[in-house]
Amino acid sequence: MEDRDNSEHLGSSLTDLMTSLMVIFILLLLVFISHTASKDAALSDTLLKELRIELKPQGFNENSIIPDPKDRNAILVIVPNHLMGFESKEAILPLAGKEFLQSHIPQIAGILCNKTFGVDSIVVEGHTDRQPWQGFSPEVSQNKNLTLSQERSMAVVEEALNVLKGDTRQCFLDKLSATGRGDRELERTDEESRRVIFKIHVKAQDAKSAEQELTR
Repeated sequence: MEDRDNSEHLGSSLTDLMTSLMVIFILLLLVFISHTASKDAALSDTLLKELRIELKPQGFNENSIIPDPKDRNAILVIVPNHLMGFESKEAILPLAGKEFLQSHIPQIAGILCNKTFGVDSIVVEGHTDRQPWQGFSPEVSQNKNLTLSQERSMAVVEEALNVLKGDTRQCFLDKLSATGRGDRELERTDEESRRVIFKIHVKAQDAKSAEQELTR
């Protein structure tokens, strides 16, 4: 009887110990996740500030370089269609768009490829308005807009890579992808809806160290 009681007591003690260890592990995991998320957010803020400073002379303002409202660790660089110059229902990048990229992409890529900021990915998003395609149903028009936006984003990616050279080009290529959003995220006007967005995502890093690097 005594042996059984001792065995049950030992089993109960081991269960209590395992439960305590599990609670400690969960708490440590939560602290780690919270700390990592805070570092991501702080670094994103640092990069946002740097982009606004460096690209202001290029014609960008605070409304075109903003935090992503859907992702705390991402930044949106919004290029309106009057700068890219895509014609309605066309995916060919016109001369105005090529000149824009030739003037701005080297500066943008130089910032994003700075290891200080820990940029993890760069997604080029194409967007369209909701103008119907003549002779097609609303559903088919939406599908065609999705394809059009993808083709526009790829046109921007291809021209950007044509402009960049050497290590910067390789860095940009390693982080780069293109996607089409179609007419799912409309703005107030058709002109504002037809836009290209560079979505920049950062990974965990010490934001204080990044700021120190920038002030050297």
